[in-house]
Amino acid sequence: MSSKKGLFGIFGKGKQRKKDEDFEVDITGPFEVKHNVHVDFSSETGFKGLPKEWESMMVSGGLTKKDVEANSDAVLDVLKFQSKLESGGDAKPTPAPAALPTEKNVTLDELVSKEDPTKLYTNMKKVGEGAAGEVFVATDTKKNRNVAIKKMTLGSQNMKLVLVEIGIMKDSHHPNIVDYIDSYIVDDQLWVVMEYMGGGCLTDILEQFEEIRMNESQIALCCKEVLSGLAYIHSLHRIHRDIKSDNILLSDGGEVKLADFGYAAQLTQQKQKRNTIVGTPYWMAPELIRGQAYDTKVDIWSLGIMGMEMAEGEPPYMEFPPLRALFLISTKGIPPLKEETKWSSEFKEFLAKCLEKDPEKRPSATEMLQHPFIKKACPPVAMIPIIKDSRRLKDASP
Repeated sequence: MSSKKGLFGIFGKGKQRKKDEDFEVDITGPFEVKHNVHVDFSSETGFKGLPKEWESMMVSGGLTKKDVEANSDAVLDVLKFQSKLESGGDAKPTPAPAALPTEKNVTLDELVSKEDPTKLYTNMKKVGEGAAGEVFVATDTKKNRNVAIKKMTLGSQNMKLVLVEIGIMKDSHHPNIVDYIDSYIVDDQLWVVMEYMGGGCLTDILEQFEEIRMNESQIALCCKEVLSGLAYIHSLHRIHRDIKSDNILLSDGGEVKLADFGYAAQLTQQKQKRNTIVGTPYWMAPELIRGQAYDTKVDIWSLGIMGMEMAEGEPPYMEFPPLRALFLISTKGIPPLKEETKWSSEFKEFLAKCLEKDPEKRPSATEMLQHPFIKKACPPVAMIPIIKDSRRLKDASP
């Protein structure tokens, strides 16, 4: 399987991550297993009374009897997690203080423009394709500029995500968030028009890791800009919930911006903390894996994983199936950088703070912006050489 590209993060092929999965499920808790499950080290799986479907999950997910012997509770947690993925369920929101906004429902008709986009945008050229739709570059005839247009077939399955993404992007205005322009319905398709980011996504650079390595100042710049965008999002009581290189876009001039709000959540008086599991396993915070209510701190954890991704080309545990990766994250935490002596103490401390397992102790985006590592950030123009090099290498590949 390939990693989920950002909404407008597919201007290149993107890094193919065979063991990567994206999903969204709701948690009701606790999950009640109809079988009596006991630890039994004489059995093949290490459990007695384990449902057959859970036995299959253990085998396909790379979980072993030794894992059960080491931490049976954690194994059951990730099996419950996977079972919830398959069965779904309604979230049970936690009451929130009155300071948060009330939840509001909007319809697609309220979000889209009635104009004819075929007259507004010309010279369309397809630049990417994903499971959710196709991405085109086009000319905005009114402002004589390039824009990105994603065309998605509308259906009942994706309608909720579409409404969430457009609604949040429409109300988000920040230098580190890709600018939303407008949306249109054309036949059975939704056209979403956004700012065009000519440098592609950060994954395009990491995809060339054997040839191109980001230095600390470039990593610091990306962390700084993402944190700036997150601080703004979090101030609006929103969570991005899918921070990773695929969803970080670059301009030709090296600007760094957040994209893909398809999994974003609005915290409201009805939902101060979320019970819904979303995201991508390798970037997922421990509180999500354990099925606990969570808040904006999950974005900080994911940024820490993305920091390691920029340093090493891919996130920790990528060599394992998602289920085993979840088990390792929840039991062993995140391993240190492979070449620790190569990196500064500021960078290592920055990652350690982002990857604090206790969300209550994990700093906020605003606090992380004050970290000494952020002062190492280079100017955006220093990203231009690696953007050009990655584009050259990608174009030269068969």
